[in-house]
Amino acid sequence: MGKLTDGIHGHVHGKVGGVVFYTANGQNIARSLPRATRKKRKPTALQALQRERFKVMQDWLRPLLRVVKVGFGKYAPPRTGHNAAMSYNLTHAVVYNEEASRYEVNPEAFAFSGGPLAAPLNASAVQDGNTVRFSWENPGGRDIRYTTRTMLLLCKPGSGTCHYKTYGNAAGVGMDTLDVRGYYLPGDTCHAYMAFIDEETGAVSDSVYAGSFVLGDFEA
Repeated sequence: MGKLTDGIHGHVHGKVGGVVFYTANGQNIARSLPRATRKKRKPTALQALQRERFKVMQDWLRPLLRVVKVGFGKYAPPRTGHNAAMSYNLTHAVVYNEEASRYEVNPEAFAFSGGPLAAPLNASAVQDGNTVRFSWENPGGRDIRYTTRTMLLLCKPGSGTCHYKTYGNAAGVGMDTLDVRGYYLPGDTCHAYMAFIDEETGAVSDSVYAGSFVLGDFEA
């Protein structure tokens, strides 16, 4: 409680609400009280699971930020590509492993892009010496033009890195490659994805899963 020491127009001493009044060098000074720090509550079991689920997806996307910026950049404006990728993949790609009692990403359900273009058909990827060779069928349609190119992506979960190509071959070529030397090593398990992008408009297709494989020895 504050007190008026010299009448209503005099100095005030003490606490009034969140303010402390005191006198120093003949001056009446007011100072706000520090805010009380809230004790961190231990998360509930459900909250802990949701945080784990979110972290699993964050870790998966961390090396892919540049890729999803393009692939999901126009998916759900005004969301950023990263936020749109998080939202989509949290819903579709994160699953709970009952045996391991933890959340994991299902690589086959993961997507790095989403958009209105027709997606590649029957996409597949295999190692060919020092490269990974992607092949697909052109879906055709008016939105697949001579300006439609490939987007290629290779992931090794847990490695903290990825290898990708934003503007590859024309969609009608049916084949494209990524050189994997310097990115991965023989024995690494990689997951392959691809999508289409229009180099004029920036429109993209949904990405498709092109398979997984263990890398063999590279050529000298």
